[in-house]
Amino acid sequence: MPNSDAIVLGLFFIAVAVIYVLPTVVAFRRRHPNRYVILVINVAFGGTIIGWGIALAWALHAVHRPKDAPSGGESGLNLFINDPKKVQLVEPPPLPPSTGQELERLHRLLAEGALTQAEFDGLKAKLISA
Repeated sequence: MPNSDAIVLGLFFIAVAVIYVLPTVVAFRRRHPNRYVILVINVAFGGTIIGWGIALAWALHAVHRPKDAPSGGESGLNLFINDPKKVQLVEPPPLPPSTGQELERLHRLLAEGALTQAEFDGLKAKLISA
């Protein structure tokens, strides 16, 4: 009968090991956002009843997941997850032309004949005074 005692003892240790890692298994099966933190708590503090209970409670805690995102939310301690925020990239408004660029544009218009010398001098004086 020594073999039957070894089998019973082996089954007992397997059952204890399964119960010990139960919080981690639950967290990974539920794809909990903090499953790795739960794993660390379970392994480090699971030997204490309190650590094991905290890990199990956290693993069983309902996780809020937005419809359009695979994970995230504001439940439990979600230490490493933020709610997704939609950000829209917008082109910045164009910079106003510098005085030098504006003078070059006015000179080009004068050279093309679009401005008279009097118009050019008036616009140039207004630009320089501003």
